[in-house]
Amino acid sequence: MNKNRPIYMSVLLLAAMSSVLISCTPKKTRPNDNAEPSTEYRAKAEQEYSIGYEYMKQAKYGDASLHFQEAIKYWDKYYAAYIALAQAYRCMRNIVSAESTYHRAKQIDPKDTRAYEGLGVLYFIDLKKYGEAIAEYQAALQLDTTNVDLLNGIAAVYGKTKDFDKALEYYNKSLDYEPENLVTSFAIATIYIDKNEPEKALTYLEALEIKRPDVVDIRKQLGDVYLQLKKYDRAIEEFTWLVLRYPDNTNYHLQLGLIYQRQKKYQSAEKEYEEAKRLAPENPLPFLYLAELGIISNKLNDAEANINEALRLAPGNAYGNILLGDVYERKGLLSKQTWEKNKSKANKNAGTNAVNLLNQAISYYVRGKADEQFVLYADTEIARCNNWNKQLKEDLWYYASVKP
Repeated sequence: MNKNRPIYMSVLLLAAMSSVLISCTPKKTRPNDNAEPSTEYRAKAEQEYSIGYEYMKQAKYGDASLHFQEAIKYWDKYYAAYIALAQAYRCMRNIVSAESTYHRAKQIDPKDTRAYEGLGVLYFIDLKKYGEAIAEYQAALQLDTTNVDLLNGIAAVYGKTKDFDKALEYYNKSLDYEPENLVTSFAIATIYIDKNEPEKALTYLEALEIKRPDVVDIRKQLGDVYLQLKKYDRAIEEFTWLVLRYPDNTNYHLQLGLIYQRQKKYQSAEKEYEEAKRLAPENPLPFLYLAELGIISNKLNDAEANINEALRLAPGNAYGNILLGDVYERKGLLSKQTWEKNKSKANKNAGTNAVNLLNQAISYYVRGKADEQFVLYADTEIARCNNWNKQLKEDLWYYASVKP
């Protein structure tokens, strides 16, 4: 039974790529030499900037922005203060002010890449304007062709837009300049996963694990790829490592259970699913996974109970409805088999019950089609149920009306 259930990965590339994004704590940089103020005003501007920087480190972005503004009052072409102020605005979710501040910085020094990079991040992450983000990164790369942060930044945008070849082009350029950059290698592995080329991803991930065996994202991604490639023993090694270090992580237990399930080690799978249910009783996934095991082992009433609990927690869940369709289809098939062993008027209840159960299965499959990933499977099962029903109705009519 394959519903194309997604493998739940923690593949949040942007979260792993901290060097690509501009953080909410600015780097302290040398003030721009353009339009020097008086010595007194310059000192006051730098003092205000330093105070704002300390507030940024404490995540007090409103206070920080006030001091960066004061710095700019003393020195109206203080480039670093504009960059820091724009970052503070971003952290405050004041995107309009952040954008205008970055543009002002570009006017002050059009050859400094930081404003372009800041706008690239803002357009990419905050505004989802991917074309504008690419344009800013390209402008910055014309000024600094070897900047790894810029190369990784534009690659991330191309990856988001699924232009994987372009993404790999820029990531590989980045690796040319920093061959040991783990963030870049991890990003390349992720691109290959998105391209559905797990074997190529595996090469990078295994090399990364040797260098950094303690990094959770690497171990998890590697476990997911091993699972995809049906290297179940290796996948178990990775997720066992994760479960031992993070025993309260529901997703790790679910993933480990899924691997055991693929190996047909159903007791081990059930143990992991039950632990996930204990850890997260309001999460519908453990109930759905347990329902799958119930269907596999023909414990249909247990499966139905777990599905109903999952649907209570997540009403309308498409996969839950697909699984309910499976439960009623199998119950209908059992009644159909009972009818076929003894086709007679005395046994007509078995045939009628089979029709009713198969009709219920069809209704749940129709609901499950709300998620497009289940449409093909649902249509196939609906057609199967309809064919059985046609046969059953013909039999029931014949034995009710013709057969003595």
